[in-house]
Amino acid sequence: MNRAYYWILPLLLCAGCQSGVETSYVIDGHVNNADANGNIIYLSHSNGDELVNLDSAIVDDGLFSFRGEQEVPIMAYLRFNRSLDSLAVPVLFVLENGSMEATMDTLYSTVTGTEQNAAFELYKAEVHRLDSLRGRLHERYLELVADSQMTATLESSMYGQYGRLDDEATDRAYRFIRQNRNSPASLWLLESMQSRFSEAQLEQLLSELGSRNKSAQVLTDIAQRLRNADKIEPGSPYVDVSLVDMWGRSTSLSGYVGYARYVVIGFWLSDSDPACRAMVRLGQLYKEYGYRGATFLSVALDTDAAQWRERVQTLGLPAQQCIAAEPEVVESRYALASVPAFVVINPDGSVNSRNLTVEQLESKLKELLPYRVRRDSVNRVEIDSMKK
Repeated sequence: MNRAYYWILPLLLCAGCQSGVETSYVIDGHVNNADANGNIIYLSHSNGDELVNLDSAIVDDGLFSFRGEQEVPIMAYLRFNRSLDSLAVPVLFVLENGSMEATMDTLYSTVTGTEQNAAFELYKAEVHRLDSLRGRLHERYLELVADSQMTATLESSMYGQYGRLDDEATDRAYRFIRQNRNSPASLWLLESMQSRFSEAQLEQLLSELGSRNKSAQVLTDIAQRLRNADKIEPGSPYVDVSLVDMWGRSTSLSGYVGYARYVVIGFWLSDSDPACRAMVRLGQLYKEYGYRGATFLSVALDTDAAQWRERVQTLGLPAQQCIAAEPEVVESRYALASVPAFVVINPDGSVNSRNLTVEQLESKLKELLPYRVRRDSVNRVEIDSMKK
């Protein structure tokens, strides 16, 4: 009887371990950089405004470890101090109860071991691959420009490739969010990528995530954006917003709308290469369509006005240049799906079309403003004929 008891007890203990829920976490990690030894690595999370340290550990012989409890999974970082970022790339992961393994490297850092982190790492690996492809494409673009080998056809082709890579990255983010609705990584990704999703996609995500995360601020913001989108559908009156011109003077969108002309607005960010290329193309469209009856206005959503002015001058952008007085307000009121984005306002002040790409804008301008001979060209022809 006693002998049977001794056999049964370990089996019962094992069964209890297998059926139990993890109540604490263990993070065992190593740093692939000998210079990291003796330095402090931090376990941090974001409170919305800044990173807050939850714990810290000293790297000893390339190894470090964290132990603790986390009631609800949250997004967290493993990182060195900002001044020591060169020791290893910070890594974003899901902090949840369970056993995790971290690998900190100068090129790419990972955290694996739990189900949520396994899914998130697969997504991040794909994003890293796409970023690498875009980086190489951009480097090749700069090389061709420097060697004076860039042609309009080649530039258009490379722009198309870059756009397809962007679209693939957006599609992968959308699929990850839908397939991992219970993960905090989905809410984090939705917040950081929401401007890239269409309104139809946002409505779908809102319906799927809303019931599980009713208090999430990002879902509230998206709901507001969708309400704003309804207000500026084609045919609706345009929404006035505050702007600042190149000389620092306060102005507003209403100062450019009307005057029996269409208004073409390009929303962009001066630190975005795709946006800068689109603004250069907008400048070309301005030269082609401005005299036909359209006012062109570029509105930057930057927070650094000095950087914006410098980039405008570097690119040699023509037409009207302004920066949004309140970028977040503009982005929300015009429900921008992505940046760069283009909006066309009719001469009567109603919205003609919005969230256009630069290619779609060109097609729209051809439709609204078909070619007609300029008056000065007609006069020149008449004068030449009279001389003959």
